[in-house]
Amino acid sequence: MPPRLTCILSLLLWFTVCADAKITRGPYLQQAHEEGVTIVWRTEEAMKEPRVSYWLGGTTAMNYCAGAKIGVRTMTSEQPLSKTPKGTVQYEATLVGLKPSSTYRYAIYDGKSKLTESGSDSHFKTHPPIGKATPTRIWVVGDSGTGAQHQALVHEAMLQYVATSKRPLDLYLHVGDMAYSKGTDDQFQKNFFAPYRSTLRNTVCWGSMGNHEGGSSNGKTGVGPFYDAYVSPTHAESGGVASGREAFYSFDYGNIHFICLESFDINRKPDGEMAKWLVRDLAATKAQWIIGFWHHPPYTKGSHDSDKEKELVEMREYIMPIMEEGGVDLILTGHSHIYERSMLIDGAYHTPTKAEGVILDDGDGRPDGDGAYRKSAAITPHNGTVAVVTGHGGKLGSDTKGIIPLNRSIVLDHGSTIIDIKGDTLTSIMLDLRGVERDRFAIQKKGVIKHRVVARPWKPTKKTEERTGHGVKGAPKDRDAAEIARKAGAKNLPKKLPKGAKSLIARHAEWDYLAGGEEPETGMWTMVEFDAREEGWKRGPAGFGYSDDDDETELEGMKDNYTAMFIRREFEIPAGANLKRLGLAISYDDGFALYANGSILFSKHLETNKRGKTTATSHEAKKVEYFPLSSFASAFKIGKNVIALEGHNIKKESTDFTLDPYLLLEGGK
Repeated sequence: MPPRLTCILSLLLWFTVCADAKITRGPYLQQAHEEGVTIVWRTEEAMKEPRVSYWLGGTTAMNYCAGAKIGVRTMTSEQPLSKTPKGTVQYEATLVGLKPSSTYRYAIYDGKSKLTESGSDSHFKTHPPIGKATPTRIWVVGDSGTGAQHQALVHEAMLQYVATSKRPLDLYLHVGDMAYSKGTDDQFQKNFFAPYRSTLRNTVCWGSMGNHEGGSSNGKTGVGPFYDAYVSPTHAESGGVASGREAFYSFDYGNIHFICLESFDINRKPDGEMAKWLVRDLAATKAQWIIGFWHHPPYTKGSHDSDKEKELVEMREYIMPIMEEGGVDLILTGHSHIYERSMLIDGAYHTPTKAEGVILDDGDGRPDGDGAYRKSAAITPHNGTVAVVTGHGGKLGSDTKGIIPLNRSIVLDHGSTIIDIKGDTLTSIMLDLRGVERDRFAIQKKGVIKHRVVARPWKPTKKTEERTGHGVKGAPKDRDAAEIARKAGAKNLPKKLPKGAKSLIARHAEWDYLAGGEEPETGMWTMVEFDAREEGWKRGPAGFGYSDDDDETELEGMKDNYTAMFIRREFEIPAGANLKRLGLAISYDDGFALYANGSILFSKHLETNKRGKTTATSHEAKKVEYFPLSSFASAFKIGKNVIALEGHNIKKESTDFTLDPYLLLEGGK
């Protein structure tokens, strides 16, 4: 996006002025530096006299930002917003002339009417002077923008950790995919601004655009909801070298230099604009610490494979050499829905990725283990880098695509990364959604360190993987649930179809379904919050199958290619209904598992091994079978519900397959 233009308040004459403006987004903080910050908010209609009051913590002397210092944007202004709700006005108040390393409080007014909540924690802290060593805490999140429960739990775990340790955040980095599934304005509102509201009003979020934001925003033009949401430095407003673009930029916080790159639709090659700017920016910095962050990881085998996907390969082959020549210490990425953390590496640019000749320290990096990774105090080219994939803030992969031989830690669970930098030591932890620390490593920069490549480095194996997340294959909880469901299914014998039952989901009703050999990435598909349309699921009538001449949705490519499919359907249970009178009617071949509102209820003719692989045993779909759900009444509720089924064939070569369910509510008490 071009540099933001200052808008004169007379522009407000263009709008219909309302008596009582209401804030619909924010306020939130952007583009901070040692002498200022930008405060952004939106209202549903234009304000009469927008004003920001701010004061230094512990004082009562009031300062004001109003008039031409507040930028005003709408869908029809000179610098227009993307598609937004009718009447939306965005305000960007740039505060300058502030004291470094100082905490200020602020409030939004429309004339004399205060719009921010009374008692709300609206404050900000200016950056320390560039070059000054300052204890710093950073929260790093990736692939969080689902708007669902796991995202909220990850956020809450961070808040609890910060409160318990009595050390607030200084910075918030988001490595992309913050607004599934296409990064629209509405998805930003629901999946980013609403869930993180309490943090955004007092901590600046510095964001890198992910591929899902790229569904509605364009890095080349700087236009779209992502660029509406963020006010990022283009002219070195917060330190570093001017990039001229909001897509990629740098900023300084004390003696830490941060570099944000755009790995989705910007040229990643060495002769491209971004790479050339990166060379200049790294050459100019004198910071003690250099941290790079972007979306597509150079090293991963989680839900994505960095040896096979173009964006990931190019970030490794083209960008990592520049970063390591510039002395980078830490790389933070997302995209792959997993947590992965490397050893201390240098020169790992090969495709496929290999460990030989690139490991400088194969220890665990733990201060209480093999010790911190050691680097020279001064910026030193090729002195070692740690690469972290933290794409598990809301999304989570159910399995891995292999193992990157550079990795020391691999965790399949929801969480985020918290980094503390103090003096010559950087300490990073992975905190899961339960508030449990799952990984810790440190980097110490002191003296002059000359590394030798480790000849026979430690190698990660499948045992290195910690599989504990919801819906992760082989997770203890997942295995236990599958076994409980199998036993429940063994007890739940089919009964006669009840007479006079009401259909809550009619036979041959339309269901959302996923087939073609794909599997749901997370257990979210069994929950109401899951949006099948946004995730690209198809829709069709039950039954599903092939070669039976009675299938409503023919799975033409299933035979010889894959054995499992997944379906889900939302429905309403009317007020006054007896939840113990629900029942599943189904014709199936060979096995199935039934879920309701995120919980597995029972399975028939399925077995799950220790690795989480599910297989079916033989069962012919000769007739409709009826399974009362009285034992599972607690899984349902009056109002909106969802049931989901996974259907399995005994083998790819099987001559037929059937999955044809419907849901009944029996009469009587």
